[in-house]
Amino acid sequence: MNAMLSPSTSSSNVLTEGVFQVQHQALLRTIIDGISEGVVLADASGQLLYFSPYAHKLLGSGPTETAPEKWSEHYGIFYADTRTPCPSERLPLYRALHGEETPAEEMFVRNAQLPDGQHVHASARPIRDEQGRLLGAMLTLRNTHGQRQAEALQRRTEQQFQLIVEAAQEGIWTIDADNRTTYVNRFMAEMLGHTVEEVMGKPLHAFMDEESRALADRNIEQRRQGVAGVLDIKLLHKEGRPVWTMMSSNPLHDEQGRYTGALAMVTDITRRRAAEEEVRQLNAQLEQRIAERTAQLEYSNRELEAFAYSVAHDLRAPLRSISNFTQALAEDCGEQLDGIGHDYLARMRAASRRMSELIDGILSLSRVNRTGFVETEVDLSAMARSIAEQLQHGQPERSVRFLIQDGLVDRGDVHLLRSVLENLLGNAWKFTRERPEAEIEFGCTRAGDRRVYFVRDNGAGFDMAYQNKLFGVFQRLHTQQEFEGNGVGLATVQRILRRHGGSVRGEGRVGHGATFSFCLHDPTPTAPEADAGPVI
Repeated sequence: MNAMLSPSTSSSNVLTEGVFQVQHQALLRTIIDGISEGVVLADASGQLLYFSPYAHKLLGSGPTETAPEKWSEHYGIFYADTRTPCPSERLPLYRALHGEETPAEEMFVRNAQLPDGQHVHASARPIRDEQGRLLGAMLTLRNTHGQRQAEALQRRTEQQFQLIVEAAQEGIWTIDADNRTTYVNRFMAEMLGHTVEEVMGKPLHAFMDEESRALADRNIEQRRQGVAGVLDIKLLHKEGRPVWTMMSSNPLHDEQGRYTGALAMVTDITRRRAAEEEVRQLNAQLEQRIAERTAQLEYSNRELEAFAYSVAHDLRAPLRSISNFTQALAEDCGEQLDGIGHDYLARMRAASRRMSELIDGILSLSRVNRTGFVETEVDLSAMARSIAEQLQHGQPERSVRFLIQDGLVDRGDVHLLRSVLENLLGNAWKFTRERPEAEIEFGCTRAGDRRVYFVRDNGAGFDMAYQNKLFGVFQRLHTQQEFEGNGVGLATVQRILRRHGGSVRGEGRVGHGATFSFCLHDPTPTAPEADAGPVI
């Protein structure tokens, strides 16, 4: 068939193949020039035929007539490391021209364009025809300087992190998704009495008792859900003793967001827990002692109250006899007595009446804690009006203005609270009798979320220097000649309010009246109060 081809046809085919070869070479050169690696081509004799632009940039020069044996002199830019020049026979391209296919090799290049040098990966391979004859070799160069710098920075960072972690006086512990240890620092291992090697790869449960394992499982489940947390957990020392720790942990995830484990910062709080336990034991002992002491005091107070009640009750009969016999003596033998004798008998009868009033006061005070306590809704406004009417009915000749606030309702024992208002309003009635225009007020104010009730008068008042005596048993700020009384009323008020969980205080000014304020169900008294003490 070839013999049949005309000369013109044969010439056309040769021309077409030549044009295609030229186009193919141009396309191939464009591709090689544009790749991100440097390419160098040499023929079988070692003549350098082609340097890609990137190879020219890395090597700082292009093809020359230099023989391969002189490459290390002319291209003295290759170094086995940053200091040692590389001889020609070790250059990858030289070795490829001798039939050796070299793998990628780390080298260092330095030239006029790169005076500080940079790292490259250099590899070369021989080029052969279909019959295996050596036609030349190709060298490829890849810039790895940025990668090397990044790797060096990463190594430095890892070393710094490792130094920080190992120097930390706190345990660091990481586990994988199967709860096996992937890392512990030395401090963490020593906290458990182990070496790092002994802990690595061990499951977390190997260092816990059953109770702590259940707690750890719940904690790890939270980490799987992406929640960080802090908990106190007991670990086991190699010797078997407990090691209390505070563990602050965070979940770890891969690039796809899947849970891969957790990292925990572990603090040894064994001493703190021991101190807390000691404090708890001391508090428990203290509470027990307080309870025992309180029980003893309550028993003593009950005994004293019972004794006082019995004594006061038993004194009534002989006291009544003294009063009756003095009265009989005055009636039957009065003619035989002179004025001095009658004066003596009058004083004895007055002392008997005074003694009787004191006995009544003692009995009244004793009944405060002896009677039952029934809490109900109490209309204090209505109660105050009823007491005011009784006071006015007892002394109708007096003109006293009562100001009683409406709608004052609170919870308490109705009988005890009536005693409170009877004493406070009764005192106000008594101490305003010298006033031509007496005024007594009962109302309520607010102090935060508390109700503060008050009884205010414009009577005789008192000196605040003696305020601490107001609520003491038999303590009086006025003489018997000035104002009658037994000094038990305010002590009774204070005791009743304490039974309600409240408090009372008094303020006054001589000649300008007094105000007594009280709260119900108030655990914090508004002011220091004098202790009424046991009844004796």
